[in-house]
Amino acid sequence: MLGQALGLTDAEFDALRGDDYRSSMLFNEREKAVLAWSEAMTLNTAKQSGPAWDDLRRLFSDAEIVEVSLACAMFNMINRLNDSFRTELEPEEYNRRQLRAVGVTPAALEDYACRICSQRF
Repeated sequence: MLGQALGLTDAEFDALRGDDYRSSMLFNEREKAVLAWSEAMTLNTAKQSGPAWDDLRRLFSDAEIVEVSLACAMFNMINRLNDSFRTELEPEEYNRRQLRAVGVTPAALEDYACRICSQRF
């Protein structure tokens, strides 16, 4: 649902199934690098994935790599916990209603991210 709220198209979802994203013209070089790195992290092959790491280093700052990696790790953790506890997920229709209620938009997420990035810790 989040991907739909952010504007991913059905064609992009289709390309994300399998390895189609690698040759798809629907994703730019940076997006493909993030997808490859996320896939390597999810499959627990990131340590051996030289090309995925090399692409990240070439295309992103250290802070961006940490951000992408933490987001991926968080969703992997949530998925593993839900799988382990046999969590019954909500039906798709419920999620669609929630999506409309929450109003997640690319602009809202960017605004949130920009506020976080501008804070000094």
